[in-house]
Amino acid sequence: MFSLFELLLIGFGTIKLAAASSISSGDFVTWLHFQRNAIVKLDTPGYPLWLMDKANAPIMYEDAENFYYEMDEPSAILLNVSMSQDSKTLLINDQPVLPFANYDVPPRIGAFQVPAEYTSKHVISLKEQGLFDGYWQYLTLSLRYLALDYDRLVWADPFTGPYQNHEPTLNFRIMGLGAHSRSDVLDATKQKVLTVTLSDSKHGSSDAWDRSYGITKIEIKEPEKAYVYAPATEPSQEACTTKSWKCPDKGLYSDDSPPPYRFIWRSRFDEYGRIGSRRHALFRKIDVLRKFFKDAGPSMLLSFCILFGLSMLGMATYYMVKKCRQGREKEVRDLAHDDSLLGEFDGEKYFDEEDSEDEEGVPPPLPPRPQQVGVLIDLEAAQQA
Repeated sequence: MFSLFELLLIGFGTIKLAAASSISSGDFVTWLHFQRNAIVKLDTPGYPLWLMDKANAPIMYEDAENFYYEMDEPSAILLNVSMSQDSKTLLINDQPVLPFANYDVPPRIGAFQVPAEYTSKHVISLKEQGLFDGYWQYLTLSLRYLALDYDRLVWADPFTGPYQNHEPTLNFRIMGLGAHSRSDVLDATKQKVLTVTLSDSKHGSSDAWDRSYGITKIEIKEPEKAYVYAPATEPSQEACTTKSWKCPDKGLYSDDSPPPYRFIWRSRFDEYGRIGSRRHALFRKIDVLRKFFKDAGPSMLLSFCILFGLSMLGMATYYMVKKCRQGREKEVRDLAHDDSLLGEFDGEKYFDEEDSEDEEGVPPPLPPRPQQVGVLIDLEAAQQA
């Protein structure tokens, strides 16, 4: 027999699953795993639908720019909304968006384009074919892969936390689309907003190590309903220069400590952050030096070792010769001191007998110089004489 508490839990779970199935029957959300993963079809009004030339298109997608033709038909993109394995990060097409992995370098997000008339059956079929699992990455498909310019606004962003009983809400809107070298800016007032609400099952702090989020609600809203406490359009921004460290967005948030960026335009960011900022210039130079030393490092290290070894060998040779010479000079000085080679001894010059025997015709040493003795002379006797 089940207890009353267990029956209530079973009933509550049944209600949640029923709600999930009712959402799955819609045209814009297809749930794959409840509170974990869903595919969202987001319309892109004003953007053409691309049709591929299947007969002549190359295999690699990067070479297929001239083999897509635009058609005047409504289009949409597919967004794979999922939770990370540790249930701490919300992902869109495998890129972290809540929270950002690095708020100074927003991620680049891409999505496949589909006709706006696609339903959940089409989406499930694409899922079964591995479209969202990277099986067809870098290959030319009939569904064109587009790069996104997006607007990301989060209510209760962990960046501004911590929060208790955390339930963050993401507002995600497409601002522009890029197809190979072509880039289009969409009319922001006509683009619907994807709203995703998360809930922490632990009901703890937003910075707790054991937090665990689940997707509790996915909605598509009009801009005026999604952006109630923040402007729906981007105010004019100052030119980004090295005078500013990050060049953060201004006039977009109501709180005092917002994330630095909300409108993520591909032309403004690269792998080093906001283009033009002082931080971007610094990190770019650091990366250039890192790549230089990574490529030339082994050669430079080998050259250094060779030069260092030669210099050490030269120094060692010099000191060895110098030491031997000093030792020889010391030995000569000691012999000279003992044998009076450098001076006189008992009034005679030193002469080596062995040298006199070996060398013929060497004259004998000179006799000692006679010593003069003083004589007293009687001057009176000399005068009388």
